Amino acid sequence: MNTDGQLYTIEGVAATVLVLTTVYLVLSTTTVLTPGETHIYDMQLEQLGNDVLAVMDLNETWGAGSHKYPKSPLENYIESIGSGGEDQFKNHFLFLANQTTDGSDNLKFTSTITYRKLTGEIGTINFAQTNDYNRERAVKVTRWVNIDNSLGGISDLDARPQTVLLEVLLWRG
Repeated sequence: MNTDGQLYTIEGVAATVLVLTTVYLVLSTTTVLTPGETHIYDMQLEQLGNDVLAVMDLNETWGAGSHKYPKSPLENYIESIGSGGEDQFKNHFLFLANQTTDGSDNLKFTSTITYRKLTGEIGTINFAQTNDYNRERAVKVTRWVNIDNSLGGISDLDARPQTVLLEVLLWRG
């Protein structure tokens, strides 16, 4: 017998064990997504909606000579309810939400604002929306928005600075 043959045999067995272990690890860690796992789709859509609202709630620039913080577009849209704020919000939201790297998406939404009335009750306003509504595949995203209602956009809300809840139901059309 030759010792070289024994070393080649041991090396072959070790290589086989290594390859089989690698194949097992790769196959056991791979996740196959089935059509039944729609929660991933919903989570992606929810994250997109939260990102769009966060971008809209960013202050664009600091005002020249102003000691107050500048208002975000989202604050301006809500404060100007009844004066075109709904359409501005709709156009801005759809512009940001429908942008993709390979063209454009077809997202639809409906939004409401919830606030505390002067009487202490909870009030709701239908804010902005697209024309069609698909209840089955909608996800809800929310954002607390600080507004100054001194212009009286919301008639039964105090004129002092307040926080209102913006809820957006979002779906692909």
